[in-house]
Amino acid sequence: MYYCINTLILKAILKTPELNQLFSVNPGSGVPLYRQLIDQIKQSIRMDLIHPGEKLPSVRSLAAQLQINPMTISKAFAQLEIEEVLIRKRGVGMLVAKQSHKIQPSKAMNQSLKHFIETAHNEKFTDEDISTLVQQYLSINKDP
Repeated sequence: MYYCINTLILKAILKTPELNQLFSVNPGSGVPLYRQLIDQIKQSIRMDLIHPGEKLPSVRSLAAQLQINPMTISKAFAQLEIEEVLIRKRGVGMLVAKQSHKIQPSKAMNQSLKHFIETAHNEKFTDEDISTLVQQYLSINKDP
């Protein structure tokens, strides 16, 4: 009962519920929450789920939906603004910036990814486990 009421209240408060549903965080993954959000926003843009000029949810609404500190959201947005992935428009909020290029994986990369995912599924990894594993690997193996 609580979940149903809470969900209805959140949907009424949030102006862009479909956008909010794109993002989730896993506090137990070992990857900082702001980094998870950064990666998910970038991935959503690459996958054309979020388009240039589209408004992102407010810091408060996204923090409420993800049940994390608003400063975590602000930190992710600030980093994405520095990287010119997002732009801040006074009175409007955070918008997706025009992307200079789209990355298209090669046929070889698609085959490697398909093989990796099939192997992971055969070893009983869930999609969330695979995503967490990749995020952890990327965080650990960042260039200084």
